[in-house]
Order: sequence, then structure tokens, then C-alpha cells
Amino acid sequence: MRWTDFTSDIVMGIRNTVTATLLGFALGLVIGVIVTVCRLSPVRPLRIVGRLYTSLMVNSPLIFFALFLFYGMPKLNLKPSSYQCAVIALALYLGGYIAEALRAGVNTVANGQAEAARAIGLTFGQTLQHVVLPQAVRSSIGPMGVLLNASFRNVAVAGAVSFADVVFVSKRISEETTDYYPMFLVQFAVIAALAVMTSVGARALDRRFAVKR
Repeated sequence: MRWTDFTSDIVMGIRNTVTATLLGFALGLVIGVIVTVCRLSPVRPLRIVGRLYTSLMVNSPLIFFALFLFYGMPKLNLKPSSYQCAVIALALYLGGYIAEALRAGVNTVANGQAEAARAIGLTFGQTLQHVVLPQAVRSSIGPMGVLLNASFRNVAVAGAVSFADVVFVSKRISEETTDYYPMFLVQFAVIAALAVMTSVGARALDRRFAVKR
């Protein structure tokens, strides 16, 4: 058999890579915003929780979360699929990094804007919603584009729990057919194409929504 006989499997691997990464990133963005709000909160316990979460995520390997979910959750009578483990692990992992990117974006917002918002009677939540976070997100588009770009490659570590991304599928096909070089080129082409599209999109969004200083 030749690697061309596994076209449907390769397409499935590409689809899994793209959908799991985008879904994990979207969930990670939600987590990142929540963690950022906690870190900015006037409530000290929330600030501590936000800092601890960020520190844990940025100092832990992604594969740890994938393995924990896949082998640990059945102990709680939960049996997530390898796809679900990949998405959830990536979301948890990215949540910490996105929170860091947003915190850096918050630091670009002039203190006077938050003070002016409080002076006109806006609450802490309203100040975040209408003044701080919109500018922080726009300032963080570039770094978050880099994170998304890296995530298309990082999701491959979920192959440790048999997640059928393009890397896992390519490895299996190359072992069955011994067509190692063609499958290497397939992996390279897919990841390179995703990287180019992500970089171009992130730069376009960054220019479009850049905060005028």
C-alpha cells in the first residue's frame, strides 16, 4: 500500500488539528479573560487564584493535562474522548498564556483612563468592560496570534492519548507504508500553511484594530 491510499485519513487528521486547535483556543480565550479579571479584581483571594492559575499553566507541560484528563477522568466515572482531552487540555493550557498576554495589554492602558472612568461613576466591572478590556484585547492581538500559531503544533502532543491529529495520522501511515518522506512533507506543508494563514490574519487584525495612542 502507498500513502496515497490513506487520503481520507490525512484529511481527517488535518480537520482534527484545525478544529481542536480553534475550539481549544476559543475556550482558552474565555478562560484567559476570566483569569485576567480575577487578577485585576480588588478582591485579594481572586487575585491570588488568578496568579496561581497563570503560574501553574505557564510552568506545566501541555502533555501533562492531556494525560491527566485521559487517564484520570475515568477514575471519576468520566470518559472523555481523545479529541475532547485535546481540546480541554489545550484550553486550560492556553488560558494561562492568554491571561498573561491580556495582562500585558492591560498595562498599555493609561492609568488616567481607568481613573476617569471611576470619576464619572463607573463601577469596577463597567470600567473593565467598557474601558480597559477592549483596549487590552486589541493590544494583545499580536501575541495571541503567536499563541494560536504555536497551538497548531502543540496540539500534536495529544497524540500521546491517541488523538488523531495530522502528526499522529502521518506517523501511523508512514509506519504502515514505510513512506516516511512523503508523510513528513505532508506534515510540514500542513503546519506551514496554517502558520502562514495565522500570521497573515493576526497581522491584518493587529493593523485593523490597533489602539491609537
